[in-house]
Amino acid sequence: MEPTSSAPDTPPTEGFELIALGDRAFLARFAGERQAARWAAAVIARGWPGVIDVVPAYRDVAVFVDPERIPLEDLQRLLNALTPAPEVSSPGRRLVIPVLYDGPDLEPTADRLGITPAEVVAYHAGPVYDVFAIGFSPGFPYAGWLRPPLEGLPRRESPRTRVPAGSVAVAGRQTGVYPGPSPGGWHLLGRTPLCLVDMDDGYFPIRAGDQIQFRPITPEEFEARLHERL
Repeated sequence: MEPTSSAPDTPPTEGFELIALGDRAFLARFAGERQAARWAAAVIARGWPGVIDVVPAYRDVAVFVDPERIPLEDLQRLLNALTPAPEVSSPGRRLVIPVLYDGPDLEPTADRLGITPAEVVAYHAGPVYDVFAIGFSPGFPYAGWLRPPLEGLPRRESPRTRVPAGSVAVAGRQTGVYPGPSPGGWHLLGRTPLCLVDMDDGYFPIRAGDQIQFRPITPEEFEARLHERL
């Protein structure tokens, strides 16, 4: 189910909580999203044998382990001792997603906020967003944070039973893209022509830790890039 928002990011604090998840993973919990992202990037940069995946999600980071390649006690000590430098950046890439801003909720959103549809587009396309998590359907990026005046919109009172693939939407403090058709209660501002998920091919280009920015496009560019991969 789609969340509308998450609690605001808080300034990093010293330390974090590291929890063993069975014998093949650790979960690190932090005070803020950016602290979690920096720590995840630092783990990836170390390239420790036995670490097979690092997955940030909001204020948590899951570290998946092959216990046959490194003793869990040794890795636990390494993880607990890891303090990333302040300049360590997000582990992901910056991705630009073209958007035709013609969504059914664009004008109602503008009316509700007391601004023009063009201003809604400008406010939405301006920032670079951090991807905090992937869900509620495969490949759906939860990205934020929205800035005033877009932040704080509640979910639609009546969710749609079917949102078209590629729909770009907002709710609460977050924005996202529906990679495939599904029910949804977020406000639809536009749509991207790009293919963001191919289940048969195992294609999931957006990951937690990436950054995304939306770029307004014309109907002509939308048609020209239809089904192109990100």
